[in-house]
Amino acid sequence: MAPAVRLAALLLLAVAAFGQPSGGGSAQVVSLTGTLTLQRPREAPRALQVNAVVLPGDELITGENSYATIETPTGARVEIFPDSRVVYSEQSPDIQEFLHLFFGSIKVYIEKITGRPNPHKITTPTAVIAVRGTIFSVFVDDADSTLVAVDEGVVAVANRRFPQQEVILRAGERTWIHEGQPPMAAQRFQGPSERADLLPPRPAGQPMPAGQPARRQSWGEMEHRTEGAAGARSMGSMPGHSPMRE
Repeated sequence: MAPAVRLAALLLLAVAAFGQPSGGGSAQVVSLTGTLTLQRPREAPRALQVNAVVLPGDELITGENSYATIETPTGARVEIFPDSRVVYSEQSPDIQEFLHLFFGSIKVYIEKITGRPNPHKITTPTAVIAVRGTIFSVFVDDADSTLVAVDEGVVAVANRRFPQQEVILRAGERTWIHEGQPPMAAQRFQGPSERADLLPPRPAGQPMPAGQPARRQSWGEMEHRTEGAAGARSMGSMPGHSPMRE
């Protein structure tokens, strides 16, 4: 190959390698209603659209009445509800995080990995959530209290300050984690996890319906269900709300 041709080929490879975001560990915006803002270190905030690439360390912020879904190369899917702030694949010295939820609410779908531990962990200002293959929701209020509620599978939840004091949540169970306190005892609830803050507890001994996995709901369906209920709002639009601390 002539030197000029070889140089041109190398330049093309360089453009392909550095001119596009790396696919390693990146996620993609697969659905969006309203606004989704990307905040990246040393860059000005900008609005994202469907099919946009989300890189490790990117901060995502949904606007009022906005709803977005991102999907990772492993097939994990995260629904981000209105007025939420999430960092994707943030790394810290002591833990490898899949997500960090600063405030607002998300619903997470992660496939179970057969025969080995699931590497995903999600953190909030007060909680560490170890994922074992599941569908669950996480909500952080204005006081940094965290609500975790599970549709399917199992998660282990602990306060960041007391990592050894875990509460195990299974399908149909929820817990609150407040600043400076271990997680509350698991409490059963009836209905989808993204509304676990509003739904009444399930009567003792009542099992989850067999063969009925949680159905993914649209934001419009969630809004419709709150009509006629005075002051009722979903996890994704209820900043500052948490139950009385025990």
